[in-house]
Amino acid sequence: MPKKPTKRKKNENEEEEKDKDDSEKCEEENKKFKKGTKNINKISDNNNSNKNDKNKIEIKFNKKNEQFESNIINNDDESEEIGDVIPLKKYKELEKKYKALEKKNKELEKRDKEKDKQILELQKEIDSLKSLQDEIEFIEEDSNKNRRKNNNNKKNFPELTLEKQVFQSIKDYSQPTLVGLQNIGATCFINATLQCLSQTKGLTNYFLNEKNKKRIINNNIERNNPNEYQLAPVYYELIKNLWTVNGDNNYYAPYDFMKRVNDMNPLFQKGQAGDAKDFIIFILEQMHKELNKSINYDKIQIPSTINQYDKNNTFLNFFNEFTKNTSIISDLFFGFNETTNICQNCKNIRGGVNYPICYNYCIFNLIIFPLEEVRILKNNNNMMNMNNFYQGPTNTVNIADCFIYNQKTDFFTGDNQNYCNLCFQKADSHYTSRIYISPNILILILNRGKGNIYNVKMDFQMTIDITDFVIQKDNQRNVYNLYGVITHLGKSGPDAHFVATCKSPVNGKWYRYNDAIVDQVNDFYQDIYNFGTPYILFYEKES
Repeated sequence: MPKKPTKRKKNENEEEEKDKDDSEKCEEENKKFKKGTKNINKISDNNNSNKNDKNKIEIKFNKKNEQFESNIINNDDESEEIGDVIPLKKYKELEKKYKALEKKNKELEKRDKEKDKQILELQKEIDSLKSLQDEIEFIEEDSNKNRRKNNNNKKNFPELTLEKQVFQSIKDYSQPTLVGLQNIGATCFINATLQCLSQTKGLTNYFLNEKNKKRIINNNIERNNPNEYQLAPVYYELIKNLWTVNGDNNYYAPYDFMKRVNDMNPLFQKGQAGDAKDFIIFILEQMHKELNKSINYDKIQIPSTINQYDKNNTFLNFFNEFTKNTSIISDLFFGFNETTNICQNCKNIRGGVNYPICYNYCIFNLIIFPLEEVRILKNNNNMMNMNNFYQGPTNTVNIADCFIYNQKTDFFTGDNQNYCNLCFQKADSHYTSRIYISPNILILILNRGKGNIYNVKMDFQMTIDITDFVIQKDNQRNVYNLYGVITHLGKSGPDAHFVATCKSPVNGKWYRYNDAIVDQVNDFYQDIYNFGTPYILFYEKES
């Protein structure tokens, strides 16, 4: 008896018949597709010439294969639909739009690539700037560290060999070094001042002596304000270079010193013409502040005036305050002025006898003489003790004339009356100023005024005696010897030029320091007036 086919075998037969039917359908569709592709180009080419053709081409989208398929459809025999039908005309329009979009897409891609390229370039520039900024910050930080390091006495000063030697005192030099200073941009007024200070024996000996190096570097400003600029350390380096024996060059370019001065004072910017008088005031006050022996210098105020009527106590109180704030600068350059103010109302009340006098004291480090006023008062005989004036030409004055003018009495009357603390009212007063104690180094400024710079001739002497103009004499003559002159050539401003003529403390000969050029002077007075007119005089008191 035959066995019944199993259910599994029956299913296999059904699947084989289904695969056979699918294969036949695919073969039939492929035949239609091949027939369509053969005729599609022919019909498309003849489409415009054969307008009455009854056949039409249709493009079908096979959802199963996910692609377009072409087919020719007769009017009498419609083909069987196998998907969405798109007319040829619409297909070409879509194709045209697609190509346009594709072209636009390519342009956008190209534009995006260019933008990406620009972004990359900008990013590189940004990275480069960031790197440069980091480098600048590093340099600034390193510079600040070096400056603080220098201020903390950790600076490596160059070792001085026998070929390049600096002695500890001027007396150890057998001949002057004669080193000029290079002009690095309208700095002739600074160069001339520095050369005169360099020939000041007491000041230069202080900076040459290695025992003072610690105080110079670790100075008063460093102790109180370590981040503040300091002038004494760079001046120390400058003096070492000016007094180097057998140096490589006959001039020195003070770039470090000038940069420090530029940083500290807006009056002395690089390339900007200045006045030697202003620079002297600046450098003396700054160095006195730095080299002051008082630890709390900034907290101690030296009174410029003390309103007391007891002369002895007034000066004693003033001097006690001053001695707390001494330095090498005050020891050499500072003197004391005494001013008296006499109230005429109090004087009249007392009948001109035992009337009160108000004494005031102040410090000075230079004296300014207005030469034109000295000349006018001298010629008009409007000054007390006129018999002491220099008997010379009307346009010429001398040092004695200037000191007589300096101690003349000023009268304050009318709107200029001063208030009196004794009679408690404004009254006429007589004001007089005189030198109470003279300094060791006397600096005289011969101020000629605007427009009259050459109208007055100054007849100055190598040696002057000002004993008669000093109150506190201590049984000594106040005799001074000239050792430095700054001459002024040209009008004020950028056209002005300053030259220093100094007497060497080593051999006693005179030399002209015209920036980097140093020449010996044979005829002193003739050379002075060949290079302008005397402007600033440096005198040293005889010991």
